[in-house]
Amino acid sequence: MSHQEKLYDELVGLSYECVLAPDSWQSLLERIGPATGGTTSTLLFWDQQHGDPRVASLTLCEPAMVEAYNSHYCEFDPTRSFMTDRAPGVWYHDFAEYGPQNIRRDPYYQEFHRSFGMGSISCLKLYENQRAGAYLSLLAEYGAEPHDAERQQLLQRLSGHLILAGRLSEKIRSLELELDKRDLLLEQNRTPLWLVDENGRMLHHSPAAERYLLDADSPMQARHGVLRIKGRENVLAPLLRRACERKGAAHASWLPLSGQPPAELLITPVPEHVAFRHVRQRPLALLALLRNEPRGELLAEIFQLTPAERRLAELLTQGLSPEQCAAGLGVTINTVRSQLRALFRKTETDRQTELVSLFIRVGQG
Repeated sequence: MSHQEKLYDELVGLSYECVLAPDSWQSLLERIGPATGGTTSTLLFWDQQHGDPRVASLTLCEPAMVEAYNSHYCEFDPTRSFMTDRAPGVWYHDFAEYGPQNIRRDPYYQEFHRSFGMGSISCLKLYENQRAGAYLSLLAEYGAEPHDAERQQLLQRLSGHLILAGRLSEKIRSLELELDKRDLLLEQNRTPLWLVDENGRMLHHSPAAERYLLDADSPMQARHGVLRIKGRENVLAPLLRRACERKGAAHASWLPLSGQPPAELLITPVPEHVAFRHVRQRPLALLALLRNEPRGELLAEIFQLTPAERRLAELLTQGLSPEQCAAGLGVTINTVRSQLRALFRKTETDRQTELVSLFIRVGQG
């Protein structure tokens, strides 16, 4: 195998390593620049809706050059006009398309390129979508000869692999971003949630659900990935079978749980078309633990409650009467009534039932 073929195979392999290992882009940049006659290489990202192209953190360019380009010279880069409507996979070589005469007269080249010892540019659009585009740029030394036919042929052979690697990499990063956003949403939800099959085997659960199972006082537990109710081993199974019914209509169920504060486990069927589309083809159920557990800090912040008013609000949401609250707080009933009037005023409510309902809704948010 010739040296050129070995080099080609190496660069193709590095291209696909970038799909699952983003750090491999740096290794690819380190090899592809010298291999194709350029002295340095970089990735540029272009926000399609706002702004100009920017040199990415994945670059071999010196920091001063990156700063100068991103802060000023990106606005004057003539490469932009050639790349905007260019199809992915078609190389742009400035010496061939922009031309030596334009390059010699262009302030961008004379002020920016020459000051950093750069010469000609070869650029490839890796991918482009409605949000952004990514470009691979190879920069030659100032005064270096343009790519010869052999190096241009190598670039052309690599372009298809670079395009596919770029698209796959962008797709995976987009999926990871979507998962991160969904995880963030689940992390902010204080309601414990489980996605299970008819045997109670957990396919997924929220962070709140994981914390709930780790609580020693929790009436629920997981053994080998299967949900159970402590001391009531057989109570959950028939409810899961109802929610995961295969032959007839599936039904939701409601299971009261012991503990303080009391809680209820809501078991609902996952619609068949949703379950089958996203998971292996088997019926699934969604379990949600509903608790009248106030979010004291949030209530205090939203309604500007004093510490005493917050403590009263937490007791009221547990179903206690004003008299029981007074006993629990060690204050007189008149003090509780005074604080209750302050709660009505701050929440713009008139009745205790309305007030408690509001606090519970906020607490479950």
